[in-house]
Amino acid sequence: MRKPQVSRRSFTKAAASIGAASTVGLAGCLGGDEDTEGSLELLTPEGNLNIMHFLAGTDEGFWADEGVDFSPEVAAYGRFVNALPDGGNDVGLLEYNNLAGYVEEGEELVLFGPCITQINSIFVPVDSDIEDVEDLRDIRFGHPGWSTGTGTYTQAMIWEQHGFDIREENDDIESDPSTLYDLMVEQDEVDAMLQFTGQTVRGLANDDEVRPVYNAWEEWETETGFPPLITPWCAQRGWLEENPETALSLLAGWSSAQEHIETNAESVVNEYGQLAGVSEGEESAVIELAENGDLHLPVDDFTEELIDSQWRLVEAMEDLGSIDAVPPREDHIISIDELRDMADA
Repeated sequence: MRKPQVSRRSFTKAAASIGAASTVGLAGCLGGDEDTEGSLELLTPEGNLNIMHFLAGTDEGFWADEGVDFSPEVAAYGRFVNALPDGGNDVGLLEYNNLAGYVEEGEELVLFGPCITQINSIFVPVDSDIEDVEDLRDIRFGHPGWSTGTGTYTQAMIWEQHGFDIREENDDIESDPSTLYDLMVEQDEVDAMLQFTGQTVRGLANDDEVRPVYNAWEEWETETGFPPLITPWCAQRGWLEENPETALSLLAGWSSAQEHIETNAESVVNEYGQLAGVSEGEESAVIELAENGDLHLPVDDFTEELIDSQWRLVEAMEDLGSIDAVPPREDHIISIDELRDMADA
């Protein structure tokens, strides 16, 4: 096995310091102290569970085995979102709402593979009278921001499945995720809350305090056959057309990281979970998600059928006005079979 380009020591130091770095818009680099000439860079947002994939995967040498000098970084959300527009990184992760916005601005970006699924959930207090999604009307609803991927995805899915706009139906309380949790559990000022990954894991791990009434990955899979993908792999179109083999190598490394986490969930979460925002005492919830395969989809599942399920979500976003227009599908997303055909041409 070739020595990985990313050292565990460097990543540990960087991920531990990302909280301070994010306040000034900097990123904690997952790589070593020196840039690797010709390396492929990617940003992932702080506190995201995919940090475990990137850390464990680089530590095990999965991308190095594919011949890719891969240099992912942990970044504050604002820097992560802006990594791919013209002049930025060649490869990244991108939410559908941001893809739509950048396409409107003339950016040529293409989604080409699955990454983390949308596990973010809506919770209520364990003793609440709210029993299901239909009860999420005329209440005090807390959320971390409707313009986020979590906000736009959840609003669109509930609109598509249940026929009402959860944003318009309720009193609106916007706050950061940890404050929302306390507003509901400690202060009784919120009747239900939509949460990011970290607090979703907290909620799943503390079933004596809260319970989910809407799990995106279960609800959308039941509706369409596939869960929503919160941040699919994305690339500049010019780069992807010139480097389909490298794109496949990136996905192969990611696939190996997925398999490694599913088969070694307990050891991976215990070793790397804290760096991915998993608090002490909440590891069991993430281990269960990983062992059940709920954190991600196999690369081979990135088919036209899966794309159908995702574009239905994007179309619901347009119906609600969350995005101005649906990006032309044939220009901005490619199945795994099409990518393989490009590489073989």
